[in-house]
Amino acid sequence: MKNLFLALFLLFVITQQAQTFDKNKQYTPVAIGFWNLENFYDTLNDPLKNDEEFLPTANYKWDSKKYYTKLDHISDIISQLGTDATSDGVAIMGLCEVENRSVLEDIVRAPKLKARGYKIVHVEGPDARGVDVALLYNPKYFTMTSFHSYHLKLVVDSNHTTRDQLLVSGKLLGEEFHFIVCHWPSRFGGGLSEPNRIAAAKLSRKIIDSLLKVNANAKVIMMGDLNDDPTDVSIRKYLNATGKESEVKAPLLYNAMESLFKKGIGTLAYNDMWNLFDQEIMTPALIKGDYKGLHFYQAHIFNKPLVLVDSGKFKGYPNRTFSGGAYTGGYSDHCSVYSVLLKER
Repeated sequence: MKNLFLALFLLFVITQQAQTFDKNKQYTPVAIGFWNLENFYDTLNDPLKNDEEFLPTANYKWDSKKYYTKLDHISDIISQLGTDATSDGVAIMGLCEVENRSVLEDIVRAPKLKARGYKIVHVEGPDARGVDVALLYNPKYFTMTSFHSYHLKLVVDSNHTTRDQLLVSGKLLGEEFHFIVCHWPSRFGGGLSEPNRIAAAKLSRKIIDSLLKVNANAKVIMMGDLNDDPTDVSIRKYLNATGKESEVKAPLLYNAMESLFKKGIGTLAYNDMWNLFDQEIMTPALIKGDYKGLHFYQAHIFNKPLVLVDSGKFKGYPNRTFSGGAYTGGYSDHCSVYSVLLKER
């Protein structure tokens, strides 16, 4: 099992391609990314948040040195995402497990990202752990017109508060686009927690349907750590998403990551098994097109060796910041993902 597990990550970047294109024409690529940053807190105590573990005096000893090491790691990876398709990298970047706007401002001001001029969309959410979702965008590509944060009421342990779902709308290279950033409820509690993710799927679907009601051809990309795999019931049945391009028509959505998952490839690992919780899911208007407008071309999992453990028991796993309560100085317990859209010039 271990050898098979490691063999799946010999490729630097794993890709799923849905469509072909005319090589005699020229295209403008646009990259859309997502990443779970694994508990990216600042070092200050917020009395309104459960951030006590991530303080210099706490067990994790989360001090400025560790914070800035992680900041450098994160900005480095974001700077690389999508550069195989476009020198500008990701135009849109969804994030989760980030504590506050201050942390986001540090990310966009980091030396490796500052020149891109990323703008921030963030709403302080109600999550009990104090982490939020957020979206960064490059104004060279995207002009925001509106955003809204949607609360999710949990079914199991309804007194517990969880992450909002963030909707950001605007013009991407002049075309109307909508982006939904999610971090669905965790699997803590095993199968008993599934109703919470079904509730999250219903909320995500409600947001998408509200956009499709206004415009049946709306271009919507939902991205996030869904804490479920592409074939789980929350995504297949309640979100109504498929990985088969030939099947995609209303009301079905297209899951750009499902084919990768079926090959045994994922974004996080446990007991030598991969899960693919980090996904980008799209409305039909993005799938079957002639590239006269922006349409989906490829999906990627970013798994270069620098984000993976290079030795020991967990060789080949995502290189996390903490492992077993000990500081390991890595990047995140999740690999990042991104999709490439193309538009004929």
